[in-house]
Amino acid sequence: MNTKLLSVLVTGLMMVSQTATAQIETVPVGTVTATIGEAAYDGETLDVPSEGTSTAEWRTFGPVSSLSIQAHDPDAESIMQGILTIEISLMGTDASGAMMDASVSWWPEGMNAPFYMNEEIGEDLNISIYTLSLEEEGSTIKGSFSAHLCRKDSFFAEADTDDCLPVEGHFDTALMRAE
Repeated sequence: MNTKLLSVLVTGLMMVSQTATAQIETVPVGTVTATIGEAAYDGETLDVPSEGTSTAEWRTFGPVSSLSIQAHDPDAESIMQGILTIEISLMGTDASGAMMDASVSWWPEGMNAPFYMNEEIGEDLNISIYTLSLEEEGSTIKGSFSAHLCRKDSFFAEADTDDCLPVEGHFDTALMRAE
């Protein structure tokens, strides 16, 4: 797993963990619908107004735009369970930009449990961005994805290629510019 993805993911999960602990208000700002294995998934991206943060964010590094979409299952027992994450790095700031890096991960039981992740872009991962608008206010993204996710027992463990899940779905969410 690349360190940029790890950093963004840990930051997002920590923000949501703090939100869950403090019972801070969250506001749904988008959806991620998918089929994971044979199960339907309907997740929400969340803004945390009091913190000025979101689980759907974008930032730029020179000519590269980094997009993070972290959906949470509103029916899960905990906000830290049932998290589906889509990370995209692309050259430029619109839907036509060349994809530099991307990943999809599924966290059914949270950060302290095994999770599922694709290993690299290729036939195991396809992300299509239909629309992308990156503005100081009112940023949005809409698209679809499919991936082959394999189980990992921890961040640095090897993927278990005998325990994999297909995932495919759509995302449609507002994006907040990350600080």
